[in-house]
Amino acid sequence: MDFLLYSYYLLFSIILLTPFLLFHFKFQENRSTFGSDSNESLMPLKQKKSNTLDSLKDLRSDFHSGKISEEEFQSISIPYLNELDSIEAQLTVLKTRAIPQTLEPVKISGDWKCSNCGSLIQVPKAKFCPECGSSRMA
Repeated sequence: MDFLLYSYYLLFSIILLTPFLLFHFKFQENRSTFGSDSNESLMPLKQKKSNTLDSLKDLRSDFHSGKISEEEFQSISIPYLNELDSIEAQLTVLKTRAIPQTLEPVKISGDWKCSNCGSLIQVPKAKFCPECGSSRMA
């Protein structure tokens, strides 16, 4: 009798836990439902840049409203500007790494010899042999 009761408890717990486990693995918090973003590694730096720019804007509005003097504005804004320069340098380094290498296009000259039939093709920008129909890239 106890064995049957335990097996029912086990089956019932599996039925209850399965939707929660499926939901957890399917919709993890750190993953987007639209797939991975190519600029995902740049997001923290972009957020930091945005925060620094907001701080500079607040500082400039304080200066224009007369809350701080020009000397205070310049002395306070220097660390923000230095931080902004370092963030920009890091972003440019990461962006240049993220650019994929592309292949150079094949240059097509006016005259070429067909590798299949051996006839000389003098049609400019011809991609196929007019005699046998084979591709120039073959």
